[in-house]
Amino acid sequence: MGRIYSKSHNFFVHAVATVALAVTVFNGPGAGSVTAAEHTVTPITVPRFLPPATGEPGPERPGSIRFVTSDDFPPFNFLDGGGRLTGFNVELARAICARLQVPCTMQVRGFPMLVDAVASNEADAIIAGLKDTPGLRRLVSYSRPYLRLPARFAVRGEARIEPVPETMAGRTVAVVSGTRYADYLADFFPATGRLETESLAEALAALSEGRADAVFDGALPLVFWLTGPEGSACCTLADGAWTEPAYFGRGLTIAVGRDNAPLWRAIDDALRALEADGVLADLHLRFFPRSLY
Repeated sequence: MGRIYSKSHNFFVHAVATVALAVTVFNGPGAGSVTAAEHTVTPITVPRFLPPATGEPGPERPGSIRFVTSDDFPPFNFLDGGGRLTGFNVELARAICARLQVPCTMQVRGFPMLVDAVASNEADAIIAGLKDTPGLRRLVSYSRPYLRLPARFAVRGEARIEPVPETMAGRTVAVVSGTRYADYLADFFPATGRLETESLAEALAALSEGRADAVFDGALPLVFWLTGPEGSACCTLADGAWTEPAYFGRGLTIAVGRDNAPLWRAIDDALRALEADGVLADLHLRFFPRSLY
């Protein structure tokens, strides 16, 4: 059934190097004016994963990377209380640049304009949770996933439910109607009763009020609800995560220009190294209140 359980990660102490990551604001239609100061490249300290590069960049290491993202998708990319761009994706971009030892910039644009930025060669890579579709694959190539977004069951705290088809038979699971989660329950949990709702908020209310034995939805919204006042008072995650790509997608990836194979390979290599070093797991712990798995 594709269940994945949490695994422990080893973390390493890294030396510190300085890599420039500039944050600029795109002055597109409807945007406010942008001053020269907002385009200043600000050095930041990041973990160093390779010795400083020497000589000219090789074919598998780009000379620089121009990332583009949005600023309204917390906890992945958003403006903090001081107006500074931050989030899981922003810190991952820093880590990729440190791993490759190349300078990078980060532009902020409205989400509908991200693909245009790469297609017009105004940016090299999109790190904003861009959906992988056949139509977009004509314009961009996608990296390996850097964060999978599994489905999970939330249950009442006193419940001891193993979320498998046999033990869920006859129980009632609240799920949002017309979603991939409802489809998955229908296909793999046919003996489970479904309380289909119009919204996730309605499904969670059914769980907290005892009208449902569980809620089935994406792990990301569930973990944030479960750490809030309402969810933490009643409920928890059942063991096990479901990651079938046909239902829940490949996860979050980085999109680069369709013909930019060297950059695509370099980013993939960096993501593999960051996963092996435990850096991706470390970022997970920084930006999510608990594991999605």
